[in-house]
Amino acid sequence: MRIYLADLGHNQLTISSDVYPLGVADLATYAKAYVATREPLEITIYREPQDLKAAIDAEAPAILGLSSYSWNFNLSRTFARYAKARDARTVTVMGGPNYPLTEGDQEAMLRDLVEIDVAVRGPTYEGERALVNFLQRYIACDGSLDEIQAETLAGSHWIHRKTGRFERGPEVPRINDLDEIPSPYLAGLLDPYFSTGYLPMMQITRGCPFTCAFCNSSVRSNSKAFSHSLENVKADLLYIAQRVHREVAITFADDNFGMYALDVEVADYIAYLQEKFGWPTYVRTTTGKNRGDRIIQVMRKIRGALPMTAAVQSMDPTVLKNIERTNIKLDTYAEIQREVRAQGMQAYGELILCLPGETKASFLKGIRDLMGTGVQRVSAHQLMLLPGAPLHDPESRERFGLKTRFRIVARNVGDYTGDRVIETEEMVCETPTMSFQDYLDLRVFHLLLTTYYYEGNYEEAFEFAKSRGLAPFDLVARMQEMLGEAPAEFREVIDGFVRESQDELFPTREACVAWAREHFDGLVTGALGGNLLSKYSMLGRFYVTSASLAFLEQAIASALERGGLEHSAEELSAVINYLRCVSLHVPFAETIATTPTWTSRYDVEAWAADRFARPLASHTFDRARTFDTHVEPKRKAQLLQRLATYGEHPAGLGKFTRTVFARDLRRSLEFGSSVRAALQPVDERPD
Repeated sequence: MRIYLADLGHNQLTISSDVYPLGVADLATYAKAYVATREPLEITIYREPQDLKAAIDAEAPAILGLSSYSWNFNLSRTFARYAKARDARTVTVMGGPNYPLTEGDQEAMLRDLVEIDVAVRGPTYEGERALVNFLQRYIACDGSLDEIQAETLAGSHWIHRKTGRFERGPEVPRINDLDEIPSPYLAGLLDPYFSTGYLPMMQITRGCPFTCAFCNSSVRSNSKAFSHSLENVKADLLYIAQRVHREVAITFADDNFGMYALDVEVADYIAYLQEKFGWPTYVRTTTGKNRGDRIIQVMRKIRGALPMTAAVQSMDPTVLKNIERTNIKLDTYAEIQREVRAQGMQAYGELILCLPGETKASFLKGIRDLMGTGVQRVSAHQLMLLPGAPLHDPESRERFGLKTRFRIVARNVGDYTGDRVIETEEMVCETPTMSFQDYLDLRVFHLLLTTYYYEGNYEEAFEFAKSRGLAPFDLVARMQEMLGEAPAEFREVIDGFVRESQDELFPTREACVAWAREHFDGLVTGALGGNLLSKYSMLGRFYVTSASLAFLEQAIASALERGGLEHSAEELSAVINYLRCVSLHVPFAETIATTPTWTSRYDVEAWAADRFARPLASHTFDRARTFDTHVEPKRKAQLLQRLATYGEHPAGLGKFTRTVFARDLRRSLEFGSSVRAALQPVDERPD
C-alpha cells in the first residue's frame, strides 16, 4: 500500500513556504507507529511539486494525502486531479486548517472539491488520529471507496459517492501527550532537507487558550495546550544542530512560545547549543500573548536570537471586544519594552488592519501607542477571512458589515503539471467604520513605517530626530504629508505601491483568477503581484537606497523646522552619510564586496553604543577621520546563503529578511585599527 503525503509549496518565483514539511512528517511517523497492518506502510513525504509529479508519473500511489493551507489549497487540488487522471483508483485525502467551521460552508467546499475523496479532520491542526482511522478503514475495505463510505468515520468528512449526501464523522479526541507522535527527525524522514536552504521546524506545544476570532487556532477544541517532553525536544534540537548549516534559522510552530514553564527549559538547552555549535542565531516563532516576565526570561537565555512578537492586533477596547481578545496593559507592555531594549534584544508589535470596529484614527493611535513603548517594528497585517476562523462564518460577516475583495496570495502561482495554479485569498478592505480610502492611506503609512523604521534599520536617524523632540510616529506622519516633495525615484516606489494596492483587488474570486490567468507570465517572473508591502519596502530599502535616505534627511529637517525644534544640519548630514556608507543594497554580491570609506568628525557608532544617552555632539573627534568598512565573513556567508535560497528580487528579499535582523544587512566599521585607536574623542562640542 503506497502512500504519498505532500505538504506542497509554490517555488517558481521564490519558495513560498520555507520550512521543513513537519506536518506530513508527523503524520507519517504516527501512521507507521499505530496503523495495524500485516506489512509496514510505505509512506513517502513531499515538499516540492516537481518531486511529487515525478513520483506520480513513475508509480501512482494507493493514497495521496495533501495538506490544505491558504497558500497551497489550489496546488493540492491540482495534484489530486493529476493523480486521479494518472490512476482513477488513487484515493485522495486532504487535511489542514483551511476548512470552514460551519456545516453549510463545509458541505459547499466539499461539493466543489470533486477531486478530493475524503477530508481528514483533526481538531484544527491535529490530524494524526483522524488519518490513522482512515488508513485502518482503507485496509479493512481493501481500498474500496464505496465500502469506506458505507458508514461514517471519526475524523473524516465526505460527499458520499453513491447518495450524494454530505457525511460528517464525529471529532477524534486530541493527543494529550505529543510524545505519542514519534520524532520524524530521529526517524530520518527530514534528513534530505538539511542540504537545502529550508528552515527546520519543530512544534513544542500544540493548542492555544486564546479565542481571537480572526485566527484558525481559536476554536474551542484547540483551547488546551499539550506539549512534548523536554527530553524529546532536546533530542530533536541536538539532532538538528549536528546536521544543519549554521546560517539557517529554526522555526517553532507554536502559537505562544515563551509563555510556558517548559519553554524556559528549552531556552536553557538552546543556549547550550549556541555555545557548542554556534547555532541557532535566529529563532522564528510567535511569542506568547501574556506572561511577559517569562518571555523576557526565555529571550535572555537565547541571547538575542529570539525577537519578541507582541501580536496585540488592536489597541482599541471596542475592537478587542468584537474579536474576543484581551491584551496586556499598555503600561505593562512599555515596561517589557524597556527591559527588552536594556538587554539589547528585539521586540515587534503587530496590528491587523480593518478589524471590526476599527477606525483610521484608532488604528493610527494604536501605532503611535506601540511606537511610544519603544517597539522597533510595527507590522500592520491585513485582515483575511480564513476558512477555519470564526470571522469567516456568515454570521460574523453580516454582524460586522465586512466588505471583502479577492487577491492573489503573494508569490503563490505556478505551473507544475500543465495546469496553471493560482492561490487566492479574501481580504477585508472596508467596514462601516473604515472606508476604502482610509484603508489605502493606512497602507501607505505602513509602507513608510516598514521601509524606514523596521527593526531600527535607520535607527540612528530616528534617534537624532527624537533627541530634538520629534517622536518617530510624527516623523513618519510628516513623511506621508511630504510625499509630493520626495525624490522622483522614491516617489515612483510610492506611486507603484498605491496603484498595485488597488489593482490587486477584485470583487469576486472568479474575476481575480481570470485576471491572473491573463497575466500569468508576469506573476511567475515577479514583474506583477507579490506581497506589495514587502515588495515595495524592499524596493525602498534596497533598490533606491540613496533616494530613500535623501528623503529621510529632508523630512527630518522639515519636521524639526516646522515644529520650531533646533538642530544641526551638519550633525544630521553626518548621520545620514553614515547610513549611506554602512547600508547594503542591491546588487548584494557587489555591495558586500565593496568597502567604501566613511569620513566624519562625529562618532555615530559610539553614540549608538551609548544608546543615544547623550547628544551626538558629545561623541566627536578632534578632526574629521576616515574609516574603512567591511562585511564580516560570518555575516557574508549568512547573507549569501539566504540569497541563494530565496533569490535577489523583491519577492525573495521579502522572504529572507524575515530570518535576519536589520543590522545584519550592514557593513562594519574597522574598529580596533591603528586609525581608530588614535582617535581622541572630545567630551562636548557645540552644535
